[in-house]
Amino acid sequence: MKDKNKVGLVNKVSADIAGRLTPKTIEFLDKSDEERTLYIKKERFIVYSGAQKILNKLEDLLIEPRKSRMPCLLIVGDSNNGKTSVVKKFLKMHMPTDGIETDAVPVIIVQAPPRPDIGMFYDSILDELLIPFKKSDSLSRKDVEITYYFSKFGTKMLIVDEIHNILSGSVARQKEFMNALKNLNNKLLMPIVLVGIKEALNATNTDFQISSRFKPMYLKRWNFNNEYKALLKSIEKILPLKKESAIAENDKLAEYILETSEGLLGEIIEIISSSAIYAIKNQKEKITMDEVKNTGYVQPSLRRSIDDLEAV
Repeated sequence: MKDKNKVGLVNKVSADIAGRLTPKTIEFLDKSDEERTLYIKKERFIVYSGAQKILNKLEDLLIEPRKSRMPCLLIVGDSNNGKTSVVKKFLKMHMPTDGIETDAVPVIIVQAPPRPDIGMFYDSILDELLIPFKKSDSLSRKDVEITYYFSKFGTKMLIVDEIHNILSGSVARQKEFMNALKNLNNKLLMPIVLVGIKEALNATNTDFQISSRFKPMYLKRWNFNNEYKALLKSIEKILPLKKESAIAENDKLAEYILETSEGLLGEIIEIISSSAIYAIKNQKEKITMDEVKNTGYVQPSLRRSIDDLEAV
């Protein structure tokens, strides 16, 4: 009878764990503290409605039939709120292949140069394509190379991250850069996706023809609602802690994390991940208000001056 009770207890515990953690995370429960810490620090993509809407839009653009005026997209959001993670996830869904059965390089992601420099921008595209070139080559030559290899590799979408970088140059230079993007869009007949903070709207507003092409989608900061609670549950599912934290059911803790993170996705994940690591190091194995407050986390708006940091 005792053995049966023991088996029943093990099955019950296993069922409880299976309900709160992903299968991969369960595998790490018996690992060392160091291995569990590294697992927590690993970069992951967490699905939520705002991200899924953008992924769906990107999929629609990728299969858009070629026409004289291809639609484009501007993904806008605050810093550290998940924009780059979404486009990286999209890239992973459309990775380069051998080109036999599918397009070799369907999607290209590059980062906008630190200033509106068309030559540097073309260089980054050729670098991403692994095409040898000379930095001294003329813009027209680089343009021809990009057009040729995009066609050869079956590239159907160009994504430019950190587009707000170009705002560091003069308005005239910004217009030149955006016109270069418009010309690529016209010549290659492919959608171009720009990613940046809210100021990126200033870059696309340099010309009506440009602003009319790049329709914005905005990743908002998080609010205290059911979707936020669902996010907390999703994050907790990938934390190899031996005890349940149930952050989403603890309104006081959930609200504190939201307020401290200032509603930014990357900050929310950082707070919870740091708290989980603290809980492991201190043999607590669950996240409570104590763990969150003892991580040494400083909220974004307080990182702007020494006075604010000293007050924390």
